[in-house]
Amino acid sequence: MRAISTKPHQASASDQDIVLAAKGGGIAFVGNLFVYVIRFAFGIVMARLLGAELLGLYSLSLTIVSVVGILSSLGLSAGMSRYIPIAISKKDEARLWGTIQVGVALPFITSLALAIGMFALARPLCYQVFERPDMVPVLRLACLVIPLLSLMSVLEGIVQGFKRMEYIVYETVSLNLSKLVLSALLIWVGLSVMGAMIGHIVTYAMALTMLFYFVHRLFPLTRPLHTAKRNIGEILRFTLPLYLSRVLRRFSGSIETLVLGFIGVMSGVGIYTTVMSLSSIGKMFHTALQKITVPMISDLHSRGKLDQLARVYQTTTKWGMMFNLPIFLVIAIFAGPLLTIFGSDFVTGATSLIILAFATLFNASTGVCGSVITMTGHSKLTFVNSIVYLIINIALDLFFIPRWGIVGAAMAVTLSSVAINILRVIQVFALLRLWPYNHSFLKPIIAAIVAAGVTHLANQWLVLVPALLQVTIGTLLLGGLYVLMIVLLKLSVEDRLVLGRLLNRFNIKRTRI
Repeated sequence: MRAISTKPHQASASDQDIVLAAKGGGIAFVGNLFVYVIRFAFGIVMARLLGAELLGLYSLSLTIVSVVGILSSLGLSAGMSRYIPIAISKKDEARLWGTIQVGVALPFITSLALAIGMFALARPLCYQVFERPDMVPVLRLACLVIPLLSLMSVLEGIVQGFKRMEYIVYETVSLNLSKLVLSALLIWVGLSVMGAMIGHIVTYAMALTMLFYFVHRLFPLTRPLHTAKRNIGEILRFTLPLYLSRVLRRFSGSIETLVLGFIGVMSGVGIYTTVMSLSSIGKMFHTALQKITVPMISDLHSRGKLDQLARVYQTTTKWGMMFNLPIFLVIAIFAGPLLTIFGSDFVTGATSLIILAFATLFNASTGVCGSVITMTGHSKLTFVNSIVYLIINIALDLFFIPRWGIVGAAMAVTLSSVAINILRVIQVFALLRLWPYNHSFLKPIIAAIVAAGVTHLANQWLVLVPALLQVTIGTLLLGGLYVLMIVLLKLSVEDRLVLGRLLNRFNIKRTRI
């Protein structure tokens, strides 16, 4: 591994990177946490109002159009995240304007064409593949999501390129909150699954409008079109492998849902979707760190600051694991009571929930290795990795799902995730001599073992209380013990740096008050 420089000016720059990652990741995390609470409430409402069968119909339709939406985006979201920071650093407004034009125009045209094609294919697909004629109107209505999803993806990439993560937080929170309220209202008035889909479409349109407004604030879009430098070839050469990679990755992430729908287990689709959503809480902070570090990785690598990149890589990896460990333990101990909240039909997904939560933990514990590969110019390798993942995933899906249903689906996802993340870590080390781990990783592991042991013993008495109260008390107990142990084992230099900045800011605000 490359040695991290200890020169004063370099250490200062590295500290700034760590603080920036913490600040941006913290903003995104707070937003993601609020969003997850809303999604948790949304999942309960949908499960209670629709039941496992209709929820499966809704989820399968959205899965299909989501895959098509990724097809129409052309991978330009990643292109925006890479080329916008470069244009900003060079103060090249013409190139920046051209990058935004390419990012918006191409996906818009492609998404309209694919939406029309999907609408035409909805009937044969529902009749012949899934054997569910009642799914036709739902899927056709869902086709309206395709252009919205494609443009939202690109606009989020533009905002990410400007490093203004708070704008994405505002958009995501508004989207999920309005979807919860509107979908519940439309289902309640008797529109059932069609009402849920209408709510989904309307809220996506609102979120898209908000993103256009944010981009316009960052870089006014009313300027003449001809003043731009459009490096279409350069952008597409970079994004094409990423586009194919993202398509394969999104398809891989949807295979389990599609296979469950194909074999006629529509209620299984509903349960599996709920379990996937519940297990995704561990992705919140990891996703937040990825979003803020993507432009940072591109910037540091383009300037040859590999010592600073190494420190950012290790620190963000540790933070991702530290956050995910207690979440995994809570899910592992309280999986049954958690799913009871959604309804008795969903308790059968407890084993799948634990398996998927482990996949999330492992993914976070390997850090932003995938982003490091992509943002250091190895987009072709990212594409190869996606092919490898797809092959492993399909093989495991076809072997496990027909035998064990949703448990088999969870096993396939987890084993595929473990394999591809190990491969990515090895590749980053081979290419850049960067390693994501050091001795400080032992502290959260020890803290997690102690907290889990005490909580498991306490759970012998907690089983006597209602499910929601059991989960709440258990989470507070495990989380409190975990934080206490982390503090007793002493924080690392990076952790103290970030915590010190936060305390200083808090003291300043108190003084002003």
